[in-house]
Amino acid sequence: MAEDNVDLKLLGQDQLLPWLQHDISQVTRSIMIVGPWLDAYFVAKVLDSMQTTKIGVRFLVRIDGDELIDAKTLSALNLARENLENFQARTIPYLHSKVILLDQAIFYLGSANWYWYSLHKSLETTITGKIDILPGLITEMDRYWEKATPLTREDLRGYHDLEPHQRDPYRYRLK
Repeated sequence: MAEDNVDLKLLGQDQLLPWLQHDISQVTRSIMIVGPWLDAYFVAKVLDSMQTTKIGVRFLVRIDGDELIDAKTLSALNLARENLENFQARTIPYLHSKVILLDQAIFYLGSANWYWYSLHKSLETTITGKIDILPGLITEMDRYWEKATPLTREDLRGYHDLEPHQRDPYRYRLK
């Protein structure tokens, strides 16, 4: 969807997912999804947008200091593992980046987490463009990937929560 005469496109609330789905539908080789958390809603949107399940898809998610991974994230990864022929997932502590790389040609970079609440309710911004205007992004994401710990089939076993994140996980009330 990126226009040839535009280097970057700023996507606001409710714009990100349609653009991303269109661009995913054009992918022929690889997708890398980096973010602390995701849910099955987002993974289903990715899967539905792909032309083939043979595309290599790598997920890099956050593991907290106490060696815990969000259960919805594990369920989403399990959904991806069950439906992709070339699935890989790794964890890394302290991850806060939200990045998607498509065929190492197009990037999405912004504040949106890869779950329903962030994509539809939060006020988020994401920038998309051709990777050649930000070539260091691939190097940095590859560096994170190499430092990360692989998740195994056993790590994902038993996680099947397909309900989306429908509220801010950090919501609290002011007194």
